Amino acid sequence: MIGDIDDPIAPDLAQCRVLVVDDNKLNRVVATTFLEKAGVGQVAQAADGAEALAMIGEFAPDLVVLDLMMPGLDGHETLRRLRADPAQRSLPVLVVSALGGIDDRTKAFALGATDYVEKPINGAELVARARVHLGNRQLVRRLTDYQERSLRDMAMLRAMQASLLPSPELVDSVADRYGLTLDSVFTASSRVGGDLWGLFPLDEARLGLWMVDFSGHGVPAAINSLRLHMLLERVGVTIAHPPALLRDLNTQLASMMFDGGHATMVSAVLDFEDDRVIFAAAGEPRIFVGGPDGVQALSARGAPLGAGPGANYESRSVPFPKGSFLCILSDAAVLADHAGLVPGEAELAALVGSAATAGSAPLGRLMAQVRDDLGGPADDDVTAIWVGRS
Repeated sequence: MIGDIDDPIAPDLAQCRVLVVDDNKLNRVVATTFLEKAGVGQVAQAADGAEALAMIGEFAPDLVVLDLMMPGLDGHETLRRLRADPAQRSLPVLVVSALGGIDDRTKAFALGATDYVEKPINGAELVARARVHLGNRQLVRRLTDYQERSLRDMAMLRAMQASLLPSPELVDSVADRYGLTLDSVFTASSRVGGDLWGLFPLDEARLGLWMVDFSGHGVPAAINSLRLHMLLERVGVTIAHPPALLRDLNTQLASMMFDGGHATMVSAVLDFEDDRVIFAAAGEPRIFVGGPDGVQALSARGAPLGAGPGANYESRSVPFPKGSFLCILSDAAVLADHAGLVPGEAELAALVGSAATAGSAPLGRLMAQVRDDLGGPADDDVTAIWVGRS
């Protein structure tokens, strides 16, 4: 039972505060005695509703034991005013009254009473009911505190992930250095997730670029993405060789991936001297190259990262002359249309081509088209990169 002191969910009465409100001093003393003997840490008394309302803000009770029939501000009006205060709408109120008719009870509950006990006071019943409401109060408070801590932790984790993305200063510097139009979209879901992307200037003629999308949501996906980012900081020149980079990452992540996750990733090197894009893929990311002659959906697939050691990744290369663009989309950017069908490469390529010919800010136009035409994106991290050669 909840009143049993050995019950693991029993309230810690020593930490509780109860306010007893009754115009009869003897009734106040009796109720206070029962509650204090039961172990309630602090019990205060008020002789009427006005005194009770004045005390509540400073005393901050966990439970109010309230008489109904009092001179001046009676229990009914006290209840009404208490519940009119948003800060006190969840405060438990245990009515103790000599009025035992059904209409009296109905009125009290309509005004916001939590429970109702008839006089004369039965000490065992008063304590048992007080335990229930104090226990509920403590449980709600613990859940609220836990939720607030979780939200703060999630916000910090999202901020940490965002700090790993290329800064606007780096993006502008890279765009100026290589003569590019470089745009990106990163929209975090309501939960933390596992999307990341990055830039690695290799030399005056080559730029490394990567995007990763971890499976799942929440802390496991976030931890996996942070681990991959740390690994990428140590790979050095491997970033210049996309298949080798994916092999290295897959081997290391296979033994350290949190919660059995896996990842889709594309690693690319933009070679501005040979006018080509060299790339390799883990999973099956959405990659498009376009230019004056149209848009091509690049066939790119390989074992997802974390699939296990021994996976091989194929190097692919396509022309990337001036006037071309490269577009990479994470899975969640285009999950399904309004009918629940996953869009095909041809449909996506048409949307990419339409955005490319619509003027400035092609990536923003593309994401708007995806949202309007396909009903996406879903509640997931959404990442998209657009690299154009002027």
